[in-house]
Amino acid sequence: MPPRSLSALATVTALVIANWPISFSLARPAPHPRDDHFTLSSDCGMCHLGAPGAEAMRDADGNDVSPYYLWQGTMMANAFRDPYFRAQLQKETEAVGPEVQELCLRCHTPMVHHEAVLAGEDPPRLAQAVELMEADDGVSCTVCHTIADEGLGTKGTWSGRPNFDGERAIFGPFADVVTRPMQNLVGYTPKQGEHIRKAALCATCHTLHTNHHGVEFPEQTPYLEWRNSDFSTEREGVEPGRGRTCQQCHMARLPKTRIARTPMGFDFRIPERAGYRAHAFVGGNAFVVDMLREHRADLYVEAEPEQLELIAAATRTQLAKRTAKLELSPLHFEDGELQFAIRVENLTGHKFPTAYPSRRAWLRVEVLVDGEVVFASGTVDADGRLVGVEDEQRIPHVTTIAKPSDVVVYELVAGDPDRQPTTYLTRMSSRLKDTRLLPKGWLPTGPHADETAPVGVGRDEDFVAGGDRVVVKVPLATRPADCKVRVALLYQTVPPVWVDALRDVEAEEAQRFVRYYDQATKKPELVDSATAEF
Repeated sequence: MPPRSLSALATVTALVIANWPISFSLARPAPHPRDDHFTLSSDCGMCHLGAPGAEAMRDADGNDVSPYYLWQGTMMANAFRDPYFRAQLQKETEAVGPEVQELCLRCHTPMVHHEAVLAGEDPPRLAQAVELMEADDGVSCTVCHTIADEGLGTKGTWSGRPNFDGERAIFGPFADVVTRPMQNLVGYTPKQGEHIRKAALCATCHTLHTNHHGVEFPEQTPYLEWRNSDFSTEREGVEPGRGRTCQQCHMARLPKTRIARTPMGFDFRIPERAGYRAHAFVGGNAFVVDMLREHRADLYVEAEPEQLELIAAATRTQLAKRTAKLELSPLHFEDGELQFAIRVENLTGHKFPTAYPSRRAWLRVEVLVDGEVVFASGTVDADGRLVGVEDEQRIPHVTTIAKPSDVVVYELVAGDPDRQPTTYLTRMSSRLKDTRLLPKGWLPTGPHADETAPVGVGRDEDFVAGGDRVVVKVPLATRPADCKVRVALLYQTVPPVWVDALRDVEAEEAQRFVRYYDQATKKPELVDSATAEF
């Protein structure tokens, strides 16, 4: 090579190094012991992170859409750092002892848990996990991508018990894989595995049954709800292309691109892949993502603020555009009442809200006469508490809104063995109320109907698969000449009543979350809104 070319190469390489994330090294990593099943995400990031000298894994605007970059800002990457999880874990530990940690750590620090189990060792508890780098990697690359197809979709793999391939294979969705770079750098062999596209893969952690009182309790069941919906790709007779998996809704499809580049930061000579999906895993928890950003130094969060802002923004877009829709009937005045109906449509392939039982959504209804609010239901105070509601764990299902205390709340309220409402996961043994919106196509005769059927809706014939209809009848002295109605569907990840139980827990991580929570903005997330007037 001529000297000038060598000089140019050195200059380019120097520029790449100068613009490289400081946590990365261009040196080849130390070989991993072949008896370790997992590896750190930073090893995967050597080739699966965008680089200044490569076009791979960038969108049309040049933004980094690499798996590692997007994943770093997600709740998956921060599953162990999540301050709400750590607070809840300490609360449950204080209540029943450290044995409960084994169940929780299966999915919040799966590399640590499953590495021990695969080696025939006892699963570590929190005290041991906090000392390990693998714990901070949360739900890392080599967890999901080494899960085997065996048993997926069956109860034996739920509650954080997937089977793992024992041959250090990395499964991905694409065929004709170039294997040598990954074999040389990290000791894995990439293979096509169609099961990586299946909802059943996600179900291994996102279906959780507990049994703390001799009774099995379905704590988190989005996969089971999806199975009994029009979105299911597992339903007998489903039309090809009609169903949608978890991956199709929560991992946006991106433009064709190469999905890796060289460790030196340049493009591999590999084909571009169509159908590559963003590893952003967008859900509904912008509240804790914001908390991770605001306290990233305290929590040792590796993602940069802009990565966390990106995920929070994507989460709010998902909530506002692809979660639920409101529709109002025309307003009319009859018998001294302003009357109209609200139709709430669930756009998701599972209940809304779903999964972790703290989450709730509700309707805020406001009536304005001559520009002034004369009636309001479902408003919240500065602490995020519902105004006019005496006990937020005993809100009945509402079919007609006629007074401010009539608040329509879509939620799960769990009961303890004495059938009293509880926010302690280890006390949950029954569903006292489950008015979360059902997905379209849910059937009382469908799969898992006994675990996912609504509870506490009585004979409400308007609470149906795919949504709910609520009647509003607001007493007014006379028919107003200028009347407007504003309705909003609002959402909270962590309602105040769930924090109340943490305030008396002495563990530092519980008190830390309470401090964070008290400092945070309690403004609920807006899912949809609608107006009408006459």
